[in-house]
Amino acid sequence: MLTRRFLRVKAFKILFSYAYSDNDSLLHAEKELNLSFEKTYDLYHFLFSAIIAVADYAEERIETGLKKFKPRAEELDPNRKFIRNKLIALIRTHKDLQQYCSKKGLNWRNYPETVRSIYQNMIEHPYYKNYMSSEDSSFDEDVRFVHNFFRHEFEGVEKVEALIEDLSAYWSDDIGFVLSNIIQTLGTFKSNQEEVPTLPTMFRDKEDQEFAQELLRRSMMHFKEYTQMSQQFVQNWDSERIAYVDMALIVMGVAEAVYFSNIPVKVTINEYVEISKYYSTRNSHIFINGVLDKIIQNLLQEGKVKKTGRGLIQESINKKIKS
Repeated sequence: MLTRRFLRVKAFKILFSYAYSDNDSLLHAEKELNLSFEKTYDLYHFLFSAIIAVADYAEERIETGLKKFKPRAEELDPNRKFIRNKLIALIRTHKDLQQYCSKKGLNWRNYPETVRSIYQNMIEHPYYKNYMSSEDSSFDEDVRFVHNFFRHEFEGVEKVEALIEDLSAYWSDDIGFVLSNIIQTLGTFKSNQEEVPTLPTMFRDKEDQEFAQELLRRSMMHFKEYTQMSQQFVQNWDSERIAYVDMALIVMGVAEAVYFSNIPVKVTINEYVEISKYYSTRNSHIFINGVLDKIIQNLLQEGKVKKTGRGLIQESINKKIKS
């Protein structure tokens, strides 16, 4: 579930927070990193279960309408298409999802006003109105509806984002990433499956988990060294005048180049350039690209950056020749 870029972003945030604070405990930083991963996984399950809560709320409204002393015509003959959505029914029966939410106390019933707000927002959307008025009752249409639900009802919705931010300081920046993973997961549900598909694990494999931990560890251990190293490659700039965010990204890029021999230099530089576009100033990506390239080329010449594996050794040779 957690991609390499996402792992880099999480490690960068922890590095930035610890490198420029009075707390430089590597042990605490590593615990914080692991906690941030766990919180993202919590958010995935919490948001995934939201559609069940909204469907339950819709059903409760129908039952309430039927019990009225003088129900309206639409209340006497309610449209049950949403609450009978076949994909929602499959999600509802997913034991792993339910067990995880129960274990972690992730229950939308604790936030009825937000559930009501999501429902009210949903029924005003064209995708909902078109779905409810369509005579198509196929599983594919049900899937499209659920996709639209997760595309429209969370990211950028003020009340929902406010709740998520209140529940965890770790969650506010993760909504978009988590929603994209939920939508990917929805594609694995099939109408003719005897068993619902398993949900993605937190890490793709143990190597990814170790990558994130080692990246943070090496970046913190060599932060001062790599900060000082960068000075000789930055013309007309004092290290104290370089944005803290930029310096943290440069340090991580150097640490990755030096300590991860199986990752191509080009990939490393590109990753931190892309991350800088979201977390630093407008032109920082140009600055970071240039500085990282100069530092890593110099380290290649000195033999401090060594790449192994098919294609990577030749890349290192080409870098040396080019320089």
